Amino acid sequence: MIQIRTVAALLAAIAVAAATPALAHPRLWRALPAQSANTGNVREISLTFSETLIAPLSGLDLVMTGMPTASSSRKHIAMKVSGIRASLAPDRKTLRASLARPLPAGTYDVNWHAVSNDTHRVSGKVSFTVR
Repeated sequence: MIQIRTVAALLAAIAVAAATPALAHPRLWRALPAQSANTGNVREISLTFSETLIAPLSGLDLVMTGMPTASSSRKHIAMKVSGIRASLAPDRKTLRASLARPLPAGTYDVNWHAVSNDTHRVSGKVSFTVR
C-alpha cells in the first residue's frame, strides 16, 4: 500500500513538472545594449529569450526618446527609428536588429514583443543611452 502511494505521488510530481514548461512564457534573459546602459557605437540590438520564438509573431521597435540639446528647456518628441527589421538568430531564441549606421547620441527605448509555442504574446521595454 505504501509503495502504491509513493509511486502515485511520484507520477503526480512528474506530470506537474512536465506540464510546467507548457504554461511558461518567454522571458527576456539578456539585452544588448543592456537595460540602463550608457554606451557608444550601437550597430546592433540583440534580445535573448528563455524559449524559442515564433518569428512572424515576435519583433521590436526602436524609439529615440531624447537627444542632447543646447537648452534643457527644449523637449524632444519621441520618434520611432525607421528602417529597422528584426529577425531571429539561428538559435531561434534571439531577436536581432542590425542598423545601417551607428545610432546618434540620445536615449532610446526598445519596445519588444515575443511569442513562443504557448502562443501568448508578452512584451517589454529596454532603455539605454548612446553617448
